[in-house]
Amino acid sequence: MKLGSRRSLLSGRLESASSNGVGRAMAALRRGFAGLVGLSAVFNLFMLTGSLFMLQVYDRVLTSRSVPTLVALLILVTGIYACLAALEIVRLRASTRIADWFGDEIGAAVARLAIGRPSHGSSAHGSGTGRQEQRSNPMQDFDRLRAFIGSPAAIALCDLPWLPLYLAVAFAFHAYLGMLALAGVAVLLGLAAVGDRLAQEPVRLANAATAQRARLIDTAARASETIAGLGMRGAYISKYAAVDGELRDAGRHASDRMALFIGASRGIRLFLQSASLALGAYLALRNEITAGMIIAVSIVTSRALAPVEQAIGHWRAFVAARQSWTRLREQVADPDEPRTRLPRPESSLEVAGLSVAAPLSDRILLGGINFSLAAGSSLGVIGPSGAGKSTLARALVGVLPPLEGSIRLDGADLSQWQADQLGRYVGYLPQDIELFDGTVAENIARLDLRPDSEAVLAAARRAGAHALIASLPEGYDTVIGQGGMTLSTGQRQRIGLARALFGSPFLIVLDEPTSNLDAEGDEALRKAVKAARLAHAIVIVITHRPSAIAACDQVLVLSNGKQAAFGPREAILRENGQRPVRVASP
Repeated sequence: MKLGSRRSLLSGRLESASSNGVGRAMAALRRGFAGLVGLSAVFNLFMLTGSLFMLQVYDRVLTSRSVPTLVALLILVTGIYACLAALEIVRLRASTRIADWFGDEIGAAVARLAIGRPSHGSSAHGSGTGRQEQRSNPMQDFDRLRAFIGSPAAIALCDLPWLPLYLAVAFAFHAYLGMLALAGVAVLLGLAAVGDRLAQEPVRLANAATAQRARLIDTAARASETIAGLGMRGAYISKYAAVDGELRDAGRHASDRMALFIGASRGIRLFLQSASLALGAYLALRNEITAGMIIAVSIVTSRALAPVEQAIGHWRAFVAARQSWTRLREQVADPDEPRTRLPRPESSLEVAGLSVAAPLSDRILLGGINFSLAAGSSLGVIGPSGAGKSTLARALVGVLPPLEGSIRLDGADLSQWQADQLGRYVGYLPQDIELFDGTVAENIARLDLRPDSEAVLAAARRAGAHALIASLPEGYDTVIGQGGMTLSTGQRQRIGLARALFGSPFLIVLDEPTSNLDAEGDEALRKAVKAARLAHAIVIVITHRPSAIAACDQVLVLSNGKQAAFGPREAILRENGQRPVRVASP
């Protein structure tokens, strides 16, 4: 078998993501930009070359009519401009490296957030749409922020701290010229502040509409057969067009506002450049400055205003990046203190006073759940649709956090376990089975980079899927395609069951495991439950069908999100007017 043949480039980073947090990312960003600002200091000093060259040409070369002096100045300026070009290349390359550096520090944590946490949440508290917006797409926020860090917009911000240098040069020529340049900078900075305030809301709305459109596209890709089979294409396209229209409106609103400030800033800069020429000419007529200073101060004033104008031009990108960082900072927590690795659970599962709320809201989905199970026992969870069965399944495997109460394995609350460590001891078959693009073996092995072939075979045999898999064109090495598109629904469910049993987990939670199985599959499930109990595992089967819990010794009845009954299987089924299904004891 070709197990472990594929290697993820991000695996090392994902494994160390817990050691990377906001603090380290910010430290990396500060160190990187400190160096970039230092480069910008040299760059801006060199940018004075043009004004000083013009000053020398007008005041020295033209008055002395010295061609050698002109040639020497030209050679000197050529060398300086060559260094300037090299510095600009270095700055742009450095900003790209800083973006990569920042990505190295926080990228794995963002990937873990996007991949390891389900979209329905890390917190049951909080209401809202706004909160859901903030958690909508961490990878999109990360990509937007990293792109901004490596863009010329970030370079423009690094030039802003050196405005005082140009103002000082302008004041050195004449106080009036310095005050004119200072007034121009103040006006442009005021425009930037107003533009920032007015651009935040349109940019936020545009980002929210972008995220909603991305979700619609993702849903359409996953549910394309349903949309086509039910004749929903027209309706779905109309819904997409409405969201796309909201995105265009928000983007146009943001662009219109920024266009106003960009146009105003450019007009003000051009006016101030001409005004500095006029003021310089007036002062030259009064013999307070030389003729060369007229041109030189015009260049200096233009250069002093250029970083502010560039910052205003990139302001929308800056606002979007800042909002992305705010969202990421709230979601990507600093690393937790290292936890003691708990031993493999082997004795009990205890659920006490468990309540679970709907993701990102306060609506209670499940409340007042109490039961305990010993190793080697199994529980069947039954109840009508909407009773909270799937919610209980998600809570038991750590996908949904408790609002109140606790879930404990061998006395340790689930929160004490690291997520990846807990996953090794839990087997989970969700109601909606998601298989991944890859081979059958890779899916059973939970995409383990170095899976044990014997463990894969053992899991398939326990699930009664070995013969099914062996009949596939390439057996365990059959590539099943995105979502398992090459397999039937029943085959996907059998492979999903094998994945749940991989590694002989202690707690096995099966949500509607027989929904797509035939009689042979039902029998395979019963045998799998029996075998797991004999291996001292705890098995929880959630189903509508009493026959699916034939191998269970305990039954939990849910109704309207509450615990209606819990006890021995035969007694509970008899109380609910159902005839127990007799099976041999495990």
